[in-house]
Amino acid sequence: MIKSFFRDNQIHKSIVPLFDYLFLLRPTLFFVIWVMLSLGMASAQMSITEYPLWISDFDSQILFIFLGITLICSGTFIINQISDKLSDKKNNKLFLLNDHINIDFAKSISRATSILGLFFLTIGNIMLVPFGILIHLFWGFIYNKPPFEWKKRPFLGILTNTVIGIILFIIGWLQKIGGFGFDITILIVAMTPYILCFSAVSLMTNIPDIRGDKSANAITFSVKYGRKLTSLLALLLVLIAFCISYYIQDPIASTASITSIPFFIFAFVRNLDKDVLRSIRYPIFLLNFFLFALYPWLIVAVTIVYYLSKYYYWHRFNIHYPTFLVDD
Repeated sequence: MIKSFFRDNQIHKSIVPLFDYLFLLRPTLFFVIWVMLSLGMASAQMSITEYPLWISDFDSQILFIFLGITLICSGTFIINQISDKLSDKKNNKLFLLNDHINIDFAKSISRATSILGLFFLTIGNIMLVPFGILIHLFWGFIYNKPPFEWKKRPFLGILTNTVIGIILFIIGWLQKIGGFGFDITILIVAMTPYILCFSAVSLMTNIPDIRGDKSANAITFSVKYGRKLTSLLALLLVLIAFCISYYIQDPIASTASITSIPFFIFAFVRNLDKDVLRSIRYPIFLLNFFLFALYPWLIVAVTIVYYLSKYYYWHRFNIHYPTFLVDD
C-alpha cells in the first residue's frame, strides 16, 4: 500500500516541481564529491590509527566543510549544464534548463550557491577556503568557459577532473590531520590509487556523451580516441590502482579496485552501453559502501540523496534514476 502510494499517486506530480531548483545542483554527483572528501579523511586517519572503524561522533566542523564544498561544486555543475546545453540535448540529458528554469536565473543560483559554499567552508575551516576557490576556478571556469574550455580538449579535460579529485582528497586529508605539518610523500602515496580510480571513472563518463560532444565540437578523449581506447586506459588505471593499494596495504582502495575491475573488463571487451554505465556507477557505489564501515554518517547522507533522487526523477521525468539496474 505504501509502495503503491509513492509510486502511483498523482499528488506527487504536483510536489516534484518544488524540487527543480534543488536538482539543478545535480545532487547525484554529490556521491563522488563526498566519497573523495571521505577518502581523504580516511587515508589520513589510517596514517594515524591502523584500520579505524565506525567513527560515529558528530562533528559540526566537518558538516560545514562538506556543505561548503558541496555547494561550491554545485555552483560549477550549474555552469557546466548551461555551457553543455546543446550537447546535453543531443544526449537526452537536458531536463531543467529553459523548459523549467530560466538560464539567467540559473546563473544567479550558481553565484549564490558558490558564495554560500565559501561562507560555510570559512566557518568549517578557513584554511581550506583557497582549495574551495581552486575548485570553482578549475571546474567552473577553466573547464567550461572560453577561452579555456578544457572540457573540449582530450587531455586537458582529464587533467581538470584529476586535479579536482586531488583537491577534494587533500581537503579531507588536511581536515583530519589538522594542518600542513606532515610528510607530503605519505599523502601522495596514499592518494595515488584513489586518484587513478577517480580518473578512470571520469574517462568512462565521456563515452555516453560522445554523440552530443561531437555535435558541440567538443573533442573529448572519447571523441578523439574512441570507446575502445578510452575503456582500455580506464581499465589500466584501475589495475595500477589495485597494485599500488595492495602494495601499500590500503584495505579500502585495494578492495574497492579489485571488485571494480570486472566492470572495466566488460566495458573494454564487450563495450556495450550497459557495460560502460556499470563501470561508472558501480565503482562509485563500492567506494561509498566500503567507507560506510568507517563513517556511518555517510550512510545517512547517501541514502537520503539516493531515494530522494529516485522519487524526483521518476515523478518528474518518468525515468528510473539513479539505479543499479543497468540494461539495454
